Amino acid sequence: MSHFLQSPEWEAFQRDLGLETERASGDGWVVMGVEETGAAKTTRLYVPYGPGFSNLSALEEALAAAEKIAAAHDDVYVRVEPVGDTPEAEEGAEGLLERAGYHKARHLQAEDTWILDVTPEKDEILKGMDPNHRRRYRGAEKRGVTIRVSHDPADIHYLTTFMDDVEERDDVELRPDDYIQAFAASLMPSGTAALYLAEVALKDEEGNPTGEKRVVAADLVCYDEDTCYLMHNGTDRDFYKLGANVIMQVQIVLDAHDLGKSHVDFYGIAPEDAGPDHPWAGFSKFKMAFGGARRHYLGTWEKPLKKLRYSIYEAGRKVLDQ
Repeated sequence: MSHFLQSPEWEAFQRDLGLETERASGDGWVVMGVEETGAAKTTRLYVPYGPGFSNLSALEEALAAAEKIAAAHDDVYVRVEPVGDTPEAEEGAEGLLERAGYHKARHLQAEDTWILDVTPEKDEILKGMDPNHRRRYRGAEKRGVTIRVSHDPADIHYLTTFMDDVEERDDVELRPDDYIQAFAASLMPSGTAALYLAEVALKDEEGNPTGEKRVVAADLVCYDEDTCYLMHNGTDRDFYKLGANVIMQVQIVLDAHDLGKSHVDFYGIAPEDAGPDHPWAGFSKFKMAFGGARRHYLGTWEKPLKKLRYSIYEAGRKVLDQ
């Protein structure tokens, strides 16, 4: 099973963004590439979390197909992030990439993610979680927290508001609002994506219910045939201690089980050798507390098709990085 970023649904979203895409497939492999233009009008074919492949022979065919597509577009280079159907399928892949003329590049997509098997019974899934996560989930009613699932793109403002707050407070750069809005408009109506919303029942100063609810956390998820991917998340910091975000993500996991999915991909964690000072350390620890296992990917690789143009581009990129 290839990654969601290689799916026809993700390709359609790229086209909705005005990007040109190309697709090819064969026995045990798939390539979905996006035509991009970088600095100094340097064109490339970018294959996000792909090609997907089942064995090394399939990967070799997929790389040849990607290069053929790039050559037809007169691209300067190819950028790939190969993902095997299983970690075992990737054994020997780095050597194959190097022999094919690829070299490791600074990664775009996270090289590590956290994946939870949701095929066991729900009680077993819950047992694998941190006890505090279970306690918060089971105490949702007492805390006045309910979870709502929306397929209405108009609701995406809850998530973008939370993400904007994170950017301002933590001085980080996340996806812009218009990108998230386009994501929602393209994928939510079909059910390929869903917006989970955690709502809390409000009380007056005397602790009495007002009958009103407030959205305090949001999570945008995507689905393919096998996996639920947690793509973008945000929380109202004023209600952080309530644990609504935990309750919401536990519900996402259990719903994925009910939908017949095999896995939940928490989408990106810090490398295994990262220390506590790594910028992703906090949310990585949070994701890992739901149970599951690390999945390490091959990373980002590039192959120049026009070596002189590429070397000039590389030299400029290194100067900018200094």
